[in-house]
Amino acid sequence: MKRVFQTLVYIISISLSLSTTVRAADVTVSAAISLKEAFTKIATRFEQDHPGDKIIFNFGSSGELAQQIQQGAPVDVFASAAFKQINILDKQDLLIKESIQPFTRNELVVIVSQGQQKLTAFPDFIKLNKVALGNPKTVPVGQYAAEALTKAGVYQTLVDQNKLVYGENVRQVLTYVESGNVDAGIVYKTDALTSTQVTISFAIPASYSEPIIYPIAIVKDSKHIQLAQDFVNDVIGNSGQKVLQEQGFLSVK
Repeated sequence: MKRVFQTLVYIISISLSLSTTVRAADVTVSAAISLKEAFTKIATRFEQDHPGDKIIFNFGSSGELAQQIQQGAPVDVFASAAFKQINILDKQDLLIKESIQPFTRNELVVIVSQGQQKLTAFPDFIKLNKVALGNPKTVPVGQYAAEALTKAGVYQTLVDQNKLVYGENVRQVLTYVESGNVDAGIVYKTDALTSTQVTISFAIPASYSEPIIYPIAIVKDSKHIQLAQDFVNDVIGNSGQKVLQEQGFLSVK
């Protein structure tokens, strides 16, 4: 009888172990690199609430991340810095349409390296040797910056005079300015706030570009749709929104 009891205990313990193993999962989140600090903090809380489960991040430019999803990369959640990339994937039926929603906003700022003379207005760009922007073809911050400079009437002049240096994501633009390789750059305010080596010259009015709204969605081929939804819920919930706003992001409401 004792041996039977011991056997039952062993079977139950193995079953519980296997059950835990089955439940545990890695959820891959591809997110705009400007979300790095905020999402890392949100993930820490998520993993505490979901023992055994892990959030695996893939940070980069939204355009590059969207291309990876198009090519079949195993991604569960996509958080973009613009609706453009989300809309492209949605049209290709690669996202769960009902999961698409905006979750935060940002704003553009002009930055210079610490100690450099600040710019005060758009015409100041013409006096500079080099200006860093995100690549407008793939990087949302570059798209927004190009729009703003075009509206200000200086973009084409900068292009014609070969004064623009393009970064492959917003953090690369930030690095160009920090290192002094360029005279100024245009980044999101949240990215400027992560650095002690740059100074914000001025904020670009919101009316100079389309609204800088970040959407999030679950990828249709996700193997962990419920966990992916749980992470999305954390991002759009009160605790996630608090973290985002502490990092300088703005509410979508």
